[in-house]
Parts: sequence; structure tokens; C-alpha cells
Amino acid sequence: MVITVSIELERCFLLHQRPYRETSVIAELLTEHEGRVSLVCKGVRSAGKKASSLRSTLQPFTLLNASWSGKTDLKSLRQAEVITPPPRLHQSQLYAGLYLNELLFRLFHSGESHTNLFSRYQASISEIASLDPDDTISIEVSLRRFEARLLATLGFELDFMRDAITGEPITADGEYRFHTENGFCRVDSNNGDPDNEYSEINVDSVLGLNAHPSIAGSVILAIKNDDYHDKKVRQLAKKIMRLALAPHLGGRPLKSRELYRRPD
Repeated sequence: MVITVSIELERCFLLHQRPYRETSVIAELLTEHEGRVSLVCKGVRSAGKKASSLRSTLQPFTLLNASWSGKTDLKSLRQAEVITPPPRLHQSQLYAGLYLNELLFRLFHSGESHTNLFSRYQASISEIASLDPDDTISIEVSLRRFEARLLATLGFELDFMRDAITGEPITADGEYRFHTENGFCRVDSNNGDPDNEYSEINVDSVLGLNAHPSIAGSVILAIKNDDYHDKKVRQLAKKIMRLALAPHLGGRPLKSRELYRRPD
């Protein structure tokens, strides 16, 4: 038996939208309780006051109340209203927000729900909006925090405290390599065994870590302690997060990264 699903006044944010048929769009929403949902917004690209009003409502970073219903995976939007208008985002703030949207759109499937994801996204957008648009360091630090929480939500929380092989605490004077599925391992923790799976991690040339044959334990601990004052810490944190997220992105680059690209 096919059951009609009806959701009333669910808080949500627009992550992405694309044209659908002649006058409609498919809106991808991050909702508070239903996870990511895909909704047909009928007639939103047509002429007329009602369509124009809906277009102005369905904007990124706007906190919305939405109602929808349907019998299939692709349901229809019935109503959308603004709860809180979008914050004013400029330059790097806007690029950072678009990056968060694309991450969520790419990493989570429609109908997939995760506890606290909505509130974490909302808090990150608010934090980015509160920063100086020219303070790119603080904006990038905010992105690193969100990426780490996102990995934890996916079930791949990075352990910045212990060696992935031995379980020993990471020490400031140690030297470590990063493995995408397991975490950090001390350079000498394989005890010289060339057959150990951690003895070679073929990611250096991909992310530029060839300039850093190992990662200082002090850098790993600085990331753990949310201490990004050192430029090297920021650079390596960015590369580590990018490497950790890569397997979940299916090998396709993020378009928003090109917008946000800047010299380290």
C-alpha cells in the first residue's frame, strides 16, 4: 500500500536547486527532523506574482518553514515561508557558506537524517556571518570546525589524541602520517615492517603533503585544541580535512572550492 506522507511547517534551509521540467525546480533542503529532502516546487520559474514570491523565499541561508506531501521519494512543496531572512554574507563569507551547502548536498542522500546536523549547520552559518568578511583566517577556522563535526556525523571522527596503530597518546615531539580511514600513525610505529599497511600512504602528491614528509605531533595537538594561530597548523588542518572528506565525495571536485581558492 502506498502511503501519502505529509509534513507540516518543518524548519529548513535551502542547499541547492535545479530546473525541473518547464517551469518548476527541484529544491534540496536540509530540514531539522527529516534530514535532507528533495522537493518539487511547481511553477516557481513561471511568470506571476505567486511564483516571484516563492523564488524570493527559496534563497540560500534563509531559515524557512516548509510543508510538503507526496507518495514518492520526490515529494511536492506545498508552502514555504521565511522565519529569518538570510544574513548579509560578503566575499569570503559567501564562498564559505556555499562551500558548506555543497558539502551537505554531496555528502548526504535525500531522506538521510542525522542528529544535530541541522543545528550545527545553522550555528556555523551564524558564526561565519558574525565574522569580518576580510578576516579570512577566522572564516577558514570556522570551516575546519564544521568539517571535523561533519566527519564525526558520518561516523569517521578523527582522533587527534591517539596513534591509530598503537593506541598510544600523540606526543608533541613525535612525527606522524595521516591515513584517511584510520587516522594518525607515528612514522616509526610500524617498527620498520615494510609490509605494514601504514608504511606508505600514497596521498602526498595529491594534497601537497610531499613538502611535509611527516606531521609534527605538536601540529596535530594544536588542531585538537582548536589553536590555529600558526599558519602551518592552518595549512595542514585544511589538507587533512580535505583528505579525510575525499573518499566520501566520490572523486568529484567541489565547485565551491574554486570560488574560495586563495593562497595559503
